[in-house]
Amino acid sequence: MLFMVKIENLLNLLTILMILVSLLSVIKYVSVIFFTLLILTMILFLLNLKYQFLKPNRKILTLLSFLVSGVIVLKTNSNNLVLSLAHILIIFLCVKLLEYKKYRDYMQILVLSIFLTTASGLFNLSMIYLVFILLSIVFGYFLAIFATFYDFQESIILNKSEIKELIFKGLKSIILTIPLATLIFIILPRTNYPLFSSLGYNVGSTSGFSSEIGLGDVNTIQEDNRIAFRVVMDKLDEPLYFRGVVFDVFDGRKWKSAISKKRDFVIEINGKVVRYEIYLEPHYENFLIMLDYPYKVRIKKKKFYFTNKLEVRVYKSVNKKIKYSGESIISNRFKDDVDIPFYTDVSKVSNRIIIFAKKFKKESNMATAKEILNYLKTNFEYSLKNLPTGKDSLSKFLFEVKRGNCEFFASSMALMLRVNKIPARLVGGFKGGYYNENGGYYAVANKNAHVWVEAFIDGYWVRFDPTPAAIENFTDKNRLPFALKMRLYFDYISYYWTKFVINYDFDKQVSIIKNVSSSFKNIKVNKKYFIKLVFISIIVSVFIYLSVKFRKRYEADYYLNNFLKFLAKEGVVIKENEPLKNIVKKIEDESLKIAAEEFVDEFYKMRFKDNHVDYRKLKMLMCNIKMHKKKT
Repeated sequence: MLFMVKIENLLNLLTILMILVSLLSVIKYVSVIFFTLLILTMILFLLNLKYQFLKPNRKILTLLSFLVSGVIVLKTNSNNLVLSLAHILIIFLCVKLLEYKKYRDYMQILVLSIFLTTASGLFNLSMIYLVFILLSIVFGYFLAIFATFYDFQESIILNKSEIKELIFKGLKSIILTIPLATLIFIILPRTNYPLFSSLGYNVGSTSGFSSEIGLGDVNTIQEDNRIAFRVVMDKLDEPLYFRGVVFDVFDGRKWKSAISKKRDFVIEINGKVVRYEIYLEPHYENFLIMLDYPYKVRIKKKKFYFTNKLEVRVYKSVNKKIKYSGESIISNRFKDDVDIPFYTDVSKVSNRIIIFAKKFKKESNMATAKEILNYLKTNFEYSLKNLPTGKDSLSKFLFEVKRGNCEFFASSMALMLRVNKIPARLVGGFKGGYYNENGGYYAVANKNAHVWVEAFIDGYWVRFDPTPAAIENFTDKNRLPFALKMRLYFDYISYYWTKFVINYDFDKQVSIIKNVSSSFKNIKVNKKYFIKLVFISIIVSVFIYLSVKFRKRYEADYYLNNFLKFLAKEGVVIKENEPLKNIVKKIEDESLKIAAEEFVDEFYKMRFKDNHVDYRKLKMLMCNIKMHKKKT
């Protein structure tokens, strides 16, 4: 039994695939309500194909879609413009799915799906965006082809060989466009700033840290498996701490970062010098992530400065992927001067914690710090679940729950140090990373977000990490959830994609064009050889042109186009995508109409039934049409 498929079934399959690709491209950003609505509509669409229980009124559906879109627009502001656009596109896709579909409806679904997929690039221009775009191109191309066939004749049935031929020719056409797309990518100018920034959409900080941090906030970051940045460097045996932002003011519930001042002098740090290169994902804050302790930074087209807290700040927020290099000294302390009263403020600390902290006072500040550190590490449990909440969450952590994540441990130690007149503050950043041996870089995920303590002892800021979690929790791939393991496995590809996106900017384009131009200028042309080359090129071009033109005579479309042109010259009005039989009915000359009907019948038979075109017969029928005209 022959494998036969209706053109309408292929169209509906491609429609579902096209919409699924567009929905998956924005699934992380759109509201659950709109996502669920589109999924349910697709299910209704598939059920209706079989049972035909829905016959909605097109006008009512259109009116409803405009009403819902109007409500979305009213709730739109500068912060959710792109998200609102995505929701409106989903509403219109739902409506088009439920309507009875003709050629224009399929094409409208195609356009809406492409718009939705393109909108995903406004949220996140990662490598997965390229995958969605390529899938949209492939499915969209075939959807357009089959929709054209469907408009030509709705009852067309294709066999297996015909479907294979169409797919093969379609893929060949898509592949042939790759050189053109590459050329466009090379020559078209591109801006250094992503489009979504100008449209008012902010996808939020991938690092999670901002100018303040509340107890329990880091927990949400540590549950995020996305890669925050990559560090190209040799593998080190020492635990890695990546410095981001320093928090020095405690208001009873949150830590805040006081206004940072520029540092005009070099800090005294002793230790091993490490050079590295960082590829940082957008985090929409004005600080850079650096290996502790940083002392040199190099970055193109972005002004930066070192603060008095050894942060690296930039004047504009990091709203795109950036690359920068740095030099750091691996150590656990650096020499500095501080305002001691500012860093020993405990005005917002409860009396219960103050009384408890004084019990740890020893003969020296270092001994006191180590006593507090040892107590927290040995008597408390590290956990990301069931964390203390509410106004007295820190007291609950210390005296009741005795379980929490890094900011609870760091906050407790810093405040207990302050009670004992030891200046202390928190540092927000990342700990560890997962080394890729092939790429020679550390991939650091949001899961590695961490907070630790800096205490000022004997003229030095000293790092203390009271969190009892072993370093393996931040570096061992075997301890990771499956989703992050797979993400790290494929991150090698994402890493090179990120390098390519960052390194290939407008300046690189200009450089390539200049190099090509200078290469042409240096070419010495021999006039005789040049004339010969031009002459050969003309002959080859003429040969290719005649070959293509002659080959067309072996294709059915060549005679169909001649047929339509002939009728147009005879005054027959031909509308776009109008069926041939309808065109023939408009011919007033009966003799010519009979000849034209014979041509159309034979054309349909050859194209859709016999699957073999007898170009000699089509040529004879076309000549017959012209002869009938001459006789009249």
